[in-house]
Amino acid sequence: MTILNYKKFGNGEKKLIFLHELMGDCTNYENCLIYFDKNLFTIFMVDLRGYGLSKNILGKYNLDEAVNDVINLVTNLKLTDYVLVAHSMSSMIAQHITSKDKRVKKLILLTPISYKGVKSTQKAKDSLLTQMEKNSGKIEDIVEQSSKRYNQTWKDYRINLAYNSSILEARISYMNMYLNIDYESNFEKLEIDVPIKIITGKYDFPVFSKNEVAKYFEEFNDVEIIEFEEAGHYPMIECPLLFASKIEFWVKNL
Repeated sequence: MTILNYKKFGNGEKKLIFLHELMGDCTNYENCLIYFDKNLFTIFMVDLRGYGLSKNILGKYNLDEAVNDVINLVTNLKLTDYVLVAHSMSSMIAQHITSKDKRVKKLILLTPISYKGVKSTQKAKDSLLTQMEKNSGKIEDIVEQSSKRYNQTWKDYRINLAYNSSILEARISYMNMYLNIDYESNFEKLEIDVPIKIITGKYDFPVFSKNEVAKYFEEFNDVEIIEFEEAGHYPMIECPLLFASKIEFWVKNL
């Protein structure tokens, strides 16, 4: 059985699994760790196959594999319950994990997408995947569009991380996973019976806006969405103290 690699922080009774986005790895969470109580929390920052510490773990890089990998890791860690925290692309994976793994007691999603992925046309999907495969500057364009408030140092950091934190095959495959041309019919409704807490960023792309995200989750009963006024797509980096405080509040009130 393949076990994903991870970084661990703290030794507290509250267990959290952190999952990363498409253009970064578990290091996205490092800047906020100083604001977490290491005596209250144990945080496992996980790298999916093809990313970060798991870059050398090869695979299909698809939804079923990622879901099973995380569930197997939780079993290997001998966790009886945990809070699942997922960012952007991995929020899709996390919703499917939660529907299958009753050990998840709360789901916290950061700038999330639907469990169905992102609605796309075949033409748009093919174009985006081709640009990513050719490394034709699409990453640079995404970073530029999402970082208009920030300096070149930040942009260079995000671009370098996007290229170096993962292998190309993994990036393309996970993007293929969430770009959904059969959005209305591709998935049966998920059954999620735990609270869902969501953080969006005021300066994020429109598809991740609070109003749009609310539509993705309107079929679930127990959902709370808050918007960080000074964040874009990276609330854990842009507002680390507020991020850690909000996570602590939600987890302590399980």
